[in-house]
Amino acid sequence: MTAADTDDLLTLQEAADELKVHYMTAYRWVRKGDLEAFKVGGRLRVSRGALQDYVLSRQVETGVGSTAETGRRDWATHVERLVEHLAAGASSEANALVRKVIGDGATAGEVYTRLITPALHEVGGMWEDGRLNVAMEHRATEICTAIMNRLSEHFRRRGPRRGVAVTLTAPGETHGVAAAMIADFLRGSGWEVHHLGADVPTADLKLFLDIVPADVVCVSAVSPLRPAVYEELAAAVGDRQLIMGGRGTDLSLAEPLGIIVLDDPVALIEHLEESVEQSGQPDTVSR
Repeated sequence: MTAADTDDLLTLQEAADELKVHYMTAYRWVRKGDLEAFKVGGRLRVSRGALQDYVLSRQVETGVGSTAETGRRDWATHVERLVEHLAAGASSEANALVRKVIGDGATAGEVYTRLITPALHEVGGMWEDGRLNVAMEHRATEICTAIMNRLSEHFRRRGPRRGVAVTLTAPGETHGVAAAMIADFLRGSGWEVHHLGADVPTADLKLFLDIVPADVVCVSAVSPLRPAVYEELAAAVGDRQLIMGGRGTDLSLAEPLGIIVLDDPVALIEHLEESVEQSGQPDTVSR
């Protein structure tokens, strides 16, 4: 293999970054044979040619062409409008925007991850630089929570359960939107979910888990956590799979304790699907 050939190769993480997906999503595509990859020095590599071929195949498959930035797929415009409505406290207009996007064919999951989440990030930035006060920021959050309550039924799924999950925010964390989103995504993927809400003390979480069997515990953190919180959470969860996410999660503190850190609900679902495939478990509760 020449130097030019080597320069043309990407690691799987680099390929995932260019595709704007989580590493586990790209890995799953490789395992399914959709994305061509091979091992060099024991690590998966993807050629730029294979990456371009995959992008083109996805465009044909999903109907994404020259109109990719128009209509419901113009997420940047939708986010900008939602931020304006949230900042002004215009709940009716915010709801109307979401109904239009759903009516144009977007899924509830897309509304969560591509509309509400970036809009709330922008609202948080407006609070940080003084353009919104705390009351306005809380009002925006409550508008989005009400929208999510109406969309939650879109995530109900009948059929066998994949397992039992518990969702919550870390102790002291009062921002509960992300944890609620995760709960809905899990329900939509066939999991039985016990959503505990915000600011759950680790001692109470342990007591809950002593009573309610669970396979996985998902914890969201928007604000930075004390180092001791990671140890407390790991101890409370025990041998169950503990997954954390959010801007407040510190990878360097989580990973040494065996805590899995993921970026978003889609990455979480991809990871859990991969875990189920590797374990060979049927779609039933494993405890």
